Amino acid sequence: MKPLIKYLVIALGFLTASNSNGFNPNLPKGIVYQISLNSNDLEKSQTVITEYHYLTHIISNNSSTYIFGKFQHFSEVDSIQNLLNNIGCNTSIIAYQNQIEIPLAEAISIQYKNDMLTEEASNQRKGSKKITVKEVNYLLDVQKSGLKHYYALAIPVNSIETVDKLLEQIDNEQIIEISTSDDIYSIGRYEKFEDVLNARKNFIDGDINDVFIMAQITDERIEVDETDNFAIVIQNLVNDLADN
Repeated sequence: MKPLIKYLVIALGFLTASNSNGFNPNLPKGIVYQISLNSNDLEKSQTVITEYHYLTHIISNNSSTYIFGKFQHFSEVDSIQNLLNNIGCNTSIIAYQNQIEIPLAEAISIQYKNDMLTEEASNQRKGSKKITVKEVNYLLDVQKSGLKHYYALAIPVNSIETVDKLLEQIDNEQIIEISTSDDIYSIGRYEKFEDVLNARKNFIDGDINDVFIMAQITDERIEVDETDNFAIVIQNLVNDLADN
């Protein structure tokens, strides 16, 4: 018996066969990314995978797939998926929050909010006019996910002074409340990355320093040429950050 097959027999003995209800009680709480792998590609995947964390076998509509992984960041699962795709495996990425499956776009956005848009993170950022490396990495994750999106500015509104400054600057911009607990609002709808950069500069020039760039994701797939153009813009931004 080959090592992987032996491992699967043992592992699956401890797992409950799952259906596609989008719930996995074996996973830890929080955001977790997993990879769905066609059963026919399982043995092939041994060339790049050494551990199959939280391995689950799913049989649905006469198709058989395996789901595995305990990736906590999109960039990690994206790298593994690329390795698997390069050796000819048929894969997809699944996201969970507190063991319940959620859209990939939502998982990326939740992690960005948790990392960047909390009051604690905003206080650490106060007075800085630079785009942070975390913001850049988040935008790269959005681009790699291949999901259609537009750009907006996320601004914590936690004082009367901030409200007054915003009222002086906003005109007909789209305003969406994205966090009731932290009073964070998404302002504007910008199709081009250059436009949201200019808008961010205008708000900062108006003495609002807590301004974060975010991508509002719509779950539609984007075209390849759009992805390439965005990657070039982001890479230039990364280079600028490295020079500072």
